[in-house]
Amino acid sequence: MTGSEEQDGIRLNNISIQNWHVPDVEVPTYDRKALKEGIVHLGVGGFHRSHMALYIHRLLQEHDAKDWSICGVGLIKPDARMRDALQSQDCLYTLMERGIDESVTQIIGSITSYLYAPENPRAVIEKMASQDTRIVSLTVTESGYYHSEATASLQSDDPAIQNDLKNSSSPQTIYGYLYEALLIRYERGLTPFTIMSCDNMPDNGNTLKSMLIAFAKLKDSDFAAWIEKCIAAPNSMVDRVTPQTTEKDRIYLSKILGIKDNCPVVCEPFSQWVLEDNFSQGAPDWGKVGVQVVADVGPYELMKLRLLNGTHSAMGYLGFLAGYQYIHEAITDPLINKYIRTMNHEEVIPLLPKIKGIDFGEYSHTVLERFSNPAIKDQVSRICLMGSGKMPKYVLPSITEQLAKADGKYELLTLGVAGWFRYLTGYDMVGKEFEIQDVMASTLIQAAREGGRNPQPLLNIKTLFDADLRDNKEFVQKLTEALEYVSDKGPLEAINHYLRDYQD
Repeated sequence: MTGSEEQDGIRLNNISIQNWHVPDVEVPTYDRKALKEGIVHLGVGGFHRSHMALYIHRLLQEHDAKDWSICGVGLIKPDARMRDALQSQDCLYTLMERGIDESVTQIIGSITSYLYAPENPRAVIEKMASQDTRIVSLTVTESGYYHSEATASLQSDDPAIQNDLKNSSSPQTIYGYLYEALLIRYERGLTPFTIMSCDNMPDNGNTLKSMLIAFAKLKDSDFAAWIEKCIAAPNSMVDRVTPQTTEKDRIYLSKILGIKDNCPVVCEPFSQWVLEDNFSQGAPDWGKVGVQVVADVGPYELMKLRLLNGTHSAMGYLGFLAGYQYIHEAITDPLINKYIRTMNHEEVIPLLPKIKGIDFGEYSHTVLERFSNPAIKDQVSRICLMGSGKMPKYVLPSITEQLAKADGKYELLTLGVAGWFRYLTGYDMVGKEFEIQDVMASTLIQAAREGGRNPQPLLNIKTLFDADLRDNKEFVQKLTEALEYVSDKGPLEAINHYLRDYQD
């Protein structure tokens, strides 16, 4: 080890892992240069690297799946940081699984190259169009799908979509890239690749395919028909809490473990992936590494979206307003804990279809246990990101379904929406301004500040709220009351007020 390495740690690269001597940190033992990149992945964030990339790493490490390594792609300008970090260390990175009692650290090698689309969009399109590419997978967050939950349609008037409809050489959205790459496959007579969403959305595969078809119809109806007939887009349910990596995490790696990594990932020990068996060009043998490959993902997906993601969002905004920095702090607050348990039991679980062998109450309890893990330090602010893509998928559908029932109960869900609305003003409970990160941030902030304690300006955003909610006088009245209570009394007092009729 050189003097520099002694100070900064071992720098990750293909050479350093050949002479590895960090105790209890496993490195790839497969020949990374001999692998074929069968997967192109759009959106290489922390979640992808703690989830899908890990499953592929296990297949490479344990089952010689040499045709399935990953070419990562950064689609947006901020991805330049990930490009620089990964390319500087041969696309290797450290994954730290942190449990309450035990932690595991390993080096992941399944991503073998990285392309930066803003710099060379044509290279990305050609890579996707290559005959070697059998799957194009995505983690681009809910907002990256340009899907209006209220109208179930493509947001075709968005400037980025308009760019891609007019400018095929420099796409800005997933649809521009997918369209151009599939068109090349089509013109060359090649079997299309599978498009595989790994984002937290209901019917994520179906949504991805339907929005791609809608985009294609605006350019070429015949090609759109080919996409509809030939493209496989499996639905999936993905689950693993992956907080944002902090400088403390990098320092821990460098000072304690002696590893210099510019882009490590931290996650919880728990991981789940339920995947529909629907691929056009074959797939890795996912089942060998614990993926549940099933005929129908729907019930598992709904359970997770409502009980985990919905819980995250409902507690996230109220917890942020209450001043909590980390999720484990918020969920161990007795009031917030009781609020989530009661909301799930009374208002969410009764709506879920039965799944053989699954106890929803036990699943909800497990979710809260996972959230209480202090080792991963999941930031409340992370949970609050991109609410315009999350709340319409995770929380609002339960309210809509409860409204359709004669005796529907939705007061606690509505309180979660009120927390979101108050958060969208961009001011905390003592008047300090904070940044809201959302693709619709300017629109949301303007509406929230215009409305104040009146939710109507936000409800009038039709891409987020359909008529079943916007025009329901009873719901609007309950939301107004909840927003007034959160605004006037604060989130914890509001929770206490809404739990007054429930025994622990």
